[in-house]
Amino acid sequence: MKANKIFNGLTFLLIGTILLANTLEILDWSVWSNLFNLWPLLVISLGLSLIFKGKSLSFMGPLIIFLGIIAGVGAGYMGISFEGEMVREVKTLSREIVIEVEKVPETETALETEAIPEIETAPDTETTLETEVVLETKEYHEIERASIGLNLDVGKLTLSESTPLLYECVSQYRYKEFEPFEKFSRTEKEADILIYHSPITKKVISNNVKNNWQLKLNNKIIYDLSVKTGAIDIDCNLSDFKVEKLYIESGASNINLVLPQYNSKITIDTGVSNINIAIPKNVGATVNIDSGIAIKDLDDFIKRNGTYISHNYNESEYKTEIAIDCGVSNIDIDYIDIP
Repeated sequence: MKANKIFNGLTFLLIGTILLANTLEILDWSVWSNLFNLWPLLVISLGLSLIFKGKSLSFMGPLIIFLGIIAGVGAGYMGISFEGEMVREVKTLSREIVIEVEKVPETETALETEAIPEIETAPDTETTLETEVVLETKEYHEIERASIGLNLDVGKLTLSESTPLLYECVSQYRYKEFEPFEKFSRTEKEADILIYHSPITKKVISNNVKNNWQLKLNNKIIYDLSVKTGAIDIDCNLSDFKVEKLYIESGASNINLVLPQYNSKITIDTGVSNINIAIPKNVGATVNIDSGIAIKDLDDFIKRNGTYISHNYNESEYKTEIAIDCGVSNIDIDYIDIP
């Protein structure tokens, strides 16, 4: 069988496979925009077929088409467009630090009476005036503590910038399923925030969907943070924030953390991962690791009864407790100078 017939058959099989993957929502239909942009390959293929017609290299034309389809689909699957970067939606969630609270309206009655001199022949008095005064019905409370939960899927989470608001979360996403929403509740001085997206309906979602979430915090507020994700890249510098608790639950992940200069508790529950933790020098730390196969680098610690304790623990200004439960991982914990 001639090679050009083999590649022609493989090309039709590949196109059918792509259409099936589109129907089953394994591939997004947008991959076809890449394929349509490769239409010049048809002209190139025809030219090669005419040049090598009847010769041993006649398969070059069908091969060009076959490889072009693979390149177009692969690029689309990874979120790369031959027209430039894939269009991504941007949505910002935020809350003010001062919360307006409605009160039950209150009223009071004012009685005004004007004295009239007594006159025997004219005992009439002026009618009493009664007015109703509505008191202020709103209160304003400044939030002092906040719990923020992020239930997200694949992508990248960054945290390093501050905001005068209670929080800001800037999201960039390509697929509608990843549009973020917020659930918010509060008491007088505490807030509870959940940032999430709808359940993913696609059968397969590439790890390269390139979702980006940028979270900004207020350096006057005390926070508890909870991050629950799938495969994710986390890059967070918490050194300027008052993060009392941080909980990370993820699958395959790359985690880079700079810990807060504050008394804190850090919990990481992850699968296959690369974990890099930097600790400011004024923070003493204890580390407990429950891992499968793990490479550990904790040069600034001594180990006692299964717990790693930093050399500066007793004289440190702040204390942190770090608990890591992971599978196959690389764990590197170092001390750094914070300007």
